[in-house]
Amino acid sequence: MLVSCHGGSDAEEFFYGDTIRAECPTGQTLKYVVVNANTNSVQLFGFNDNLHYQAGPLVIPGRVTYHGQTFAVESIRKKAFKRCEDITEVTIDDRITEVNRGVFKRCAGIRRVHLPAGMKEIPQSLFARCESLAEVNIPKGVRVIGDCAFRKCRSLRAVDFPDSLKTIQYEAFYGCSALEAVRLPEGVDTIRQRAFGDCHAMATLRLPQGLRFIGDNAFMECRSLKEVSLPKGLEHVGDAAFCGCSSLETVRYPQGLRHVGSWCFWACGMLASQQLPGTVEEVGEHVFK
Repeated sequence: MLVSCHGGSDAEEFFYGDTIRAECPTGQTLKYVVVNANTNSVQLFGFNDNLHYQAGPLVIPGRVTYHGQTFAVESIRKKAFKRCEDITEVTIDDRITEVNRGVFKRCAGIRRVHLPAGMKEIPQSLFARCESLAEVNIPKGVRVIGDCAFRKCRSLRAVDFPDSLKTIQYEAFYGCSALEAVRLPEGVDTIRQRAFGDCHAMATLRLPQGLRFIGDNAFMECRSLKEVSLPKGLEHVGDAAFCGCSSLETVRYPQGLRHVGSWCFWACGMLASQQLPGTVEEVGEHVFK
């Protein structure tokens, strides 16, 4: 998508580090820095003025034209729009290949987002504390959801996870207190520490057969969860993984499970007496107390 800017008709020469400014399709002026003068590639740095900008939707183009030259938007700088609380929607052009960490952190007004199709990872803290975010598409090729990517997105009710997904990192969805159901695709093999901790509304949890590792506190304080079926391939359940799941009544364990961490089901007052499978080699302290 091309964005026309006012300027002379003759092409100018640009160098690494030069700053350009262009109006995006939703009317805000965005600031870019040249990162490769040979290929006319730029990185988006954010609004021209992060303190004074037009509120509402934001469309980030994949191409901009400035003083007679067209530039490809290669990436978005880390924390580019952090605390821009008056953005309500975000659409990122599919031609943008790199979105860095914390780009929209604490943008409390964002309700929905379209991410570029080529993304392979949701970076660290990308939408952390976006407390109005209710809808998000995770592109089909994404393999990793990074640390704190959606931490405390308190309005997020559902996430459609792509089949390409392999790993959910530390606190990726921690504190998403409106998240009601989590159904993970079969390719997911690792859920890190506190990934879904404090998801108080989560009543449905589907774990994939390929899952091998559940980290410490991964589902702590998921107070609406009543039933968990641990999959056949699972080997490790970390410390306090389901601690404080006060509505949990039923847990099904697979043969092949090797490690159950300390306090794994601590404060699960509705859980009846449990018998672990014979394959378990290491059991922590106070697993069920």
